[in-house]
Parts: sequence; C-alpha cells; structure tokens
Amino acid sequence: MVVQNVTVIGTGAMGSGIAYVTAVAGMNVTLVDQKQEFIDKGMERIRKMLMDGIDKKKMSPAEGEKVFHRFKTELDMAAAVKDADLVIEAVYENMDVKKEIFNKCSASAPSDALLASNTSTLSITEIASVVEKPERVLGLHFFNPPSAMKLVEVIRGEKTSDTTIEAALAYVDKLNKTAVVAKDSPGFLVNRVLVPVLNEAVKLLDEGVASKDDIDKALVLGANFPVGPLKLADFVGLDVALASCRTLERTLGEAYTPSPSLVRLVDEGKLGIKTGEGFYKY
Repeated sequence: MVVQNVTVIGTGAMGSGIAYVTAVAGMNVTLVDQKQEFIDKGMERIRKMLMDGIDKKKMSPAEGEKVFHRFKTELDMAAAVKDADLVIEAVYENMDVKKEIFNKCSASAPSDALLASNTSTLSITEIASVVEKPERVLGLHFFNPPSAMKLVEVIRGEKTSDTTIEAALAYVDKLNKTAVVAKDSPGFLVNRVLVPVLNEAVKLLDEGVASKDDIDKALVLGANFPVGPLKLADFVGLDVALASCRTLERTLGEAYTPSPSLVRLVDEGKLGIKTGEGFYKY
C-alpha cells in the first residue's frame, strides 16, 4: 500500500506535529478532534511551524502555501477516516479512550487502511483487540517535537502483518525519519530505558541527594546527555512521564513506581514547559 491520505486523531502538540511532518512530505492530512477550539489550536501550531520553516529558509512561501492546502479538518470521526490510507491516533494515554477510537475507526475507515497509535507505552495488541482485521493495527511512536526528532518506533502487535509493517516503514522513510521496529512490550524501546532514568533523577531530588541543577549537570557532563533528565522531563511533559511510569509499574512491577514529586507536580497542574512550570519555571 502507498500511503497518501492520512488522518490524525488528536490536535495537541503531538498530533499537530505528526500532521505537519506528514503534509511537508507531500501527503494529504485530515485532522480530527472533539471540539472546534482544539482543531483551531492545532492548526495555529501548524501555521507557526510553517512560518518558522519559511523564516529558516527550509521552504519558500509558495511551498509553505502548498503544504497548508494539504490540510483538512473534521469534527466527525467517521467522515475524517472514510478515505484514509493511514489513521494515526494521537490522544492522551488512556486505554479505554484509545479502544473506543479504534473501534470507531474499524467501522468507518476502509478495510485495508492502516490503523496506528502514537502511544508511548500502552499495548498495541490490546488496542487491536477491538478492531476487525487486527493485522492492520500497529504502533507509530513519534517523539516530541515530531518536526525535529528523527526517530519513529514502529511497534508490531501480536497480530500485526508483515504487509502492515512494510507499509509503515515506507511511510516513515517518506518523512525522512529513521524507523526502529520493536515487538509489543511495555515502554517499547526508548521509554523502557528513558522513563526509569527520569524517575530515578526525581527520586534523587526527593531524597535530597543533590539540587535539581546539579542532578541535571551531572548527567549532561558525566553521561553526555544533551539535556539533564529533569529538564527533559519538563520538555516531555510531566503528565506524560507519570502516565508512562504508571503503565510500566502495572506491567513490570514496583521498580517503576513514580516518585512523589512527579505525582505532586502533576496533581498541581505543573506539567513542564507546556504549562510554564514543572521542575523549572519557563
């Protein structure tokens, strides 16, 4: 299958970023969300990314206009997916919500359309359990921000077909990104390693072992991290980090139990860069 028409469900930072890189690569994109205000915010993010691309001479104004005209928006999910070659779900990390979405997509999308989740930790096999022809379901885990990050994890569920994986790899290649393929396992590759590192850094802070600045400085200078783990957690989103910890805790045990400060900050609505405050203020 050649992917040309892509529907992205969810217009937050990840959804709009995935939509942007897909349209820049020459594909048509339909964005769908529950409310028009969410769609409007997503399209505003995309406009800003396009303007940044033009300002940085990555594309001409004429090319930017062409990209912008590849977008459509929809409030009705059935209408949004009816002509899709690929559907990418990019909503928050809740299995029940994702199953509901995939059940609707299964009923409304073409029978050969690929159905992908951008989940960072949840089981692709479980998501696929509500889908007719689960062999077309897979994970496409992009990293934040999708416009800059070069990696996409391609996740094979228990019933995902080779044909589905091959089509997904071709799509990722068209985006000029690098794919790694992993089987359906908690946290997949990157988060299986990264989330415990972030959580352990917060535990050091909770225990008073060192200041947040020194914890971050230690990992940057001692382990060659490009940015410290606490700043990285702020960038990823503390709510995302917490959801990942809890998923890993449920599946792999108490070694992944989230640190008290991570839970407290999320409860206080301090989610990192996107809210202006997390471990640091922005």
